[in-house]
Amino acid sequence: MKRLLADWGIAIAVALGLIVGASALDAIRRPSGVAPPLELVNIRGGTTSLVELRGKVVVVNFWGSWCGPCRSEIPEISEFAGAHPDVAVLGVAVKSGTGDRLADSARLLGITYEVLEGDAETVDNWRVGVFPTTFIIGKDGRIAASRIGEVDREDLESMVERL
Repeated sequence: MKRLLADWGIAIAVALGLIVGASALDAIRRPSGVAPPLELVNIRGGTTSLVELRGKVVVVNFWGSWCGPCRSEIPEISEFAGAHPDVAVLGVAVKSGTGDRLADSARLLGITYEVLEGDAETVDNWRVGVFPTTFIIGKDGRIAASRIGEVDREDLESMVERL
């Protein structure tokens, strides 16, 4: 019995070490400073870029229609966007279709903020490896905060409030 408990203790310690290490590596890997370029097709057929939003606080949320936590956070992000018209909210949809198909998905999911067609280059530039991932960009174009995993309205308000 002691041997079994010792084995489980070692297994748990190794697992925790891997989780902490992966988290630290991810934090190092995430971009900081000036936000990477972002100019993508929106679901209206035009383009949206961070450059044209300079001077505004911007929320950039990387998500996928195939991602359960992403779909779960959409109502919270929509509530935040509705309550904060002074903040630009961009949903970068990755591997979720394009054009009318993406627009239909956005409508069915109840998205009330700007939806952009994400691509592999943008995901690489922003170093997004987990979905959802959210960035807060300050008025100066610099990354002020980021969050891996699901966010809610309170999270967004807290991150934006710090600016």
